[in-house]
Amino acid sequence: MTSLPTLSTDALSMSYGQRQVIHELGVSLPSGKVTAIVGPNGCGKSPLFSGLARLHKPDSGAVLLNGHDIAQMPARQLATKLALLPQEAVAPEGLTVTELIRFGRQPHQGWLRQWSAEDQQVVHHALAAAGLEALADRPLEALSGGQRQRAWTAMTIAQQTPLLLLDEPTSALDLGHQIEVCELVRDLACQGRTVVMVLPDPPAPAVTPTT
Repeated sequence: MTSLPTLSTDALSMSYGQRQVIHELGVSLPSGKVTAIVGPNGCGKSPLFSGLARLHKPDSGAVLLNGHDIAQMPARQLATKLALLPQEAVAPEGLTVTELIRFGRQPHQGWLRQWSAEDQQVVHHALAAAGLEALADRPLEALSGGQRQRAWTAMTIAQQTPLLLLDEPTSALDLGHQIEVCELVRDLACQGRTVVMVLPDPPAPAVTPTT
């Protein structure tokens, strides 16, 4: 990756149901860093993420990737620049870790380019980056929650995009597995990738009444 991607919004407005929750937002997300979208339920995290990922059409405005409106980009071209990991990702039963990661190479395949030694090398790199080499042939359903989330993240690594969008990647994980996933995300940013992820609102600290 020779240059860092730029992701921004231009007067972006998004609705949740019948209610507009984002109104003419203009923001530029830092390149080569991890940006966390945090807030309570109903604050607009999901609509914003949906807009950034081109999952839903904005009411108005635009999301710009390297200055270009993503709504105007062909799907395959966008998939080589932006990798998306939804909150509730589902894989066919019996799929192994390696087989899942191979799906990340689909945007790079075509009639004139089939599976290659380069693709295989990228898959091996993704396994190593996520610390899953010893689990490469293990079915996904046999993994712990943290291991499974790392496998899904490894699939986005194999997609080799400069920009990753992760929707609550630590959801439903215990603290130890949350740390594992966050460390992996941090490593990706250190390698020059731009990561945007939605996180649940952190719980309020317990207050001990004074007497």
